Amino acid sequence: RRMEALELHGALAAVHHFWLRSFCDVYLETAKVSLRDPSAAGETRRTLLSCSDFGLRLLGPFAPFVAEEL
Repeated sequence: RRMEALELHGALAAVHHFWLRSFCDVYLETAKVSLRDPSAAGETRRTLLSCSDFGLRLLGPFAPFVAEEL
């Protein structure tokens, strides 16, 4: 919504919040336990890959060279 409204500061803040607060602080910390369990590790890895891909695609318009390199 913020990108469509050309509110770039708000859009970047939303991407930052997703990447650091939702993905890194919550999901990565929670996923560490699942990654130790071989039966759940596959699904956890797929979710991590999906969220990483999503986060980097969101970052692309703001930092295209960084997102491309990552």
